[in-house]
Amino acid sequence: MSQQAPPPPYGYPHPPVPQGPAGLPSGPPPPAPGYGGYAPPPPRKSQVGKIVAIVVGAVAVLFVGLLVLGALAGPRQVSTQQIEQQITEQYQQQYGYDASQVRCPSSLDAEVGATTTCSGPIDGTPTTLLVKVTSVQDGTVNFDITPQ
Repeated sequence: MSQQAPPPPYGYPHPPVPQGPAGLPSGPPPPAPGYGGYAPPPPRKSQVGKIVAIVVGAVAVLFVGLLVLGALAGPRQVSTQQIEQQITEQYQQQYGYDASQVRCPSSLDAEVGATTTCSGPIDGTPTTLLVKVTSVQDGTVNFDITPQ
C-alpha cells in the first residue's frame, strides 16, 4: 500500500506547483494569494460629474433650440408702429396723400383674419381704415388696408 498525501486544507487557493529538475518549480510562479491570479480592479471613478455635464448640456441645447425655433416662427404680432408706417408709405406711393397722422390703437395679431381699425386724417380728410391680415408666411404678415 502506498501512502497518499493528505488533501490540502479547505480554502487553499492553489494546487501545489509540480517540481521540475533539481527541485526547482516548473511553470509560471503561483498567483498572489487572495487575488486568484488577477490584478485587483482599478477603483471606480465617480460618473456624477459626467452625468451632470450631459444633463446641463442637453438643457442648454434644448433652450437654444427653442429660442431659434421661436425666432424662425416669425412675429406673433404686427406693432402699431409697423401698421402706421405701412399705411403712410402705401398712401404716399399710390395716391400721393399724406397719411402720417393716422394712428392705430392696437397691434395686429399675426393670424389670417385678424383685424384692427386705424383712424386719422389722410390728406386732410378724417378717415377710418380697416386693417385685415390676409396671409402669414415665412415670418411675413400680409394685410389689406381698406377705407371705411
